[in-house]
Amino acid sequence: MWIISFKKLRQFWQRPGNADAETPLSAWYQAVKASSWARFADIRKTYAHADLVGNKVVFNIGGNKYRLIVVIDYEGHKVFVRHVLDHEEYDEEEWKKDTFGSNWKPRTRKTAPEDAGGTKPGSVAGQSRPRRRRGRPRKR
Repeated sequence: MWIISFKKLRQFWQRPGNADAETPLSAWYQAVKASSWARFADIRKTYAHADLVGNKVVFNIGGNKYRLIVVIDYEGHKVFVRHVLDHEEYDEEEWKKDTFGSNWKPRTRKTAPEDAGGTKPGSVAGQSRPRRRRGRPRKR
């Protein structure tokens, strides 16, 4: 998985009082980076206490001392770090107002027309379009 963004993790453990979060957050980062999740059930195999809240996944980090909230694009193999919080911040529930990823639509796989047994759009079977020139027009 591709994690976006490590910077948020680092900024959290560099805040006063959160230095002990560096080791568990780094371990989470390495484990997720090496994984290939296709659905939430795959996450649960590795992180049994992960929860799905709307379109976000909430991880308990550092012996349940911190909460890591991410949005996952399973098809794109991307994990978007949205919030890293202590319990006090988590309980305020401000993170629930984050709408990132809520309007994502399922991706559709594009197939080339030739692969589907047809011809390219705008062409007649057996003919090709004239080649278009690129760059500066020629002086005549």
